[in-house]
Amino acid sequence: MDEHVSMTRWQTMIFGLRNKIYLILLLIPPLVYAAEPPGEILRFGNSLYQQEDYYRAITEYKRFLHFYPTHPKANPVNFQIGFSYLKGKKWEAALPYFQKLSTLSKTKIDQEAAFMIAQTYFLSENLSSSIKEWDQFLENFPQGLWADPSFYQKGWAYFLKENNEEAQKELAQIKNTKLKIKADLLSQEISQWGNLPHRSPFLAGTLSALLPGSGQWYDGRFWDGAAALTINGMFAYGIYATLDKEYYVPAGILIFFGAGFYGANIFSAVSSAHKFNRTIKENRWQLLKSKYGLDVDWNGSSLTVRF
Repeated sequence: MDEHVSMTRWQTMIFGLRNKIYLILLLIPPLVYAAEPPGEILRFGNSLYQQEDYYRAITEYKRFLHFYPTHPKANPVNFQIGFSYLKGKKWEAALPYFQKLSTLSKTKIDQEAAFMIAQTYFLSENLSSSIKEWDQFLENFPQGLWADPSFYQKGWAYFLKENNEEAQKELAQIKNTKLKIKADLLSQEISQWGNLPHRSPFLAGTLSALLPGSGQWYDGRFWDGAAALTINGMFAYGIYATLDKEYYVPAGILIFFGAGFYGANIFSAVSSAHKFNRTIKENRWQLLKSKYGLDVDWNGSSLTVRF
């Protein structure tokens, strides 16, 4: 009996010790995790950012803010999170970080955050919102460091909206000597915008109405034009042959379907002209962006821009 009681006590002690060990093991990782120096977390996050592994970098930055919310680098890290989302093209995720930082008055980072709100809209191709935000920025910081880049990007936004006159007005307001040179060159390119190759949708549609396929040839789509001419020619011949032999029912069926193909031929010519014009413009915009676009980046403590 005594031996049984002794064994029960030993088992109880062992079980209790085991539970304590388990508890300690469970607590050790969080304690070690939290004890990691802030510099180490940031270095690892920055390393991931440099490798363009933006989402893992964001996780590290958020971990930093969780353990060190009052750290002196908390605001730059929030900015870095927003910029990381921007690099990953998560526009809506980036905006709240910039919007929050833009409310910090009398700091350098609030101007940079306000600029990045407009820049985020610009990069997401929400051009109307970007123009509105740059207007607000220039009203709040008319003499700020980022005033000239704002005029430049605002000019680009108007240019992409094909409001070329407004674009040139914005570019003309730039005072920075180096950026002004670039703005003047871009303004000259905008002046030549009307000289780009162009196809008239009206003329393309008219040509295909007169001779199926000719509108497509005008648009530079030879095989589409050949197909349109062949198909419509076959319908035309079939309609003529059936009417000539007074087969009115088959003729009616051919007229019904032939009219659809004839209309589609005109629509194809018009849409091809629009597509031609759009492709020419988009290719030109891409070329000009590579030559005259602003390279805005974040170095961990402030925004940078390369002209």
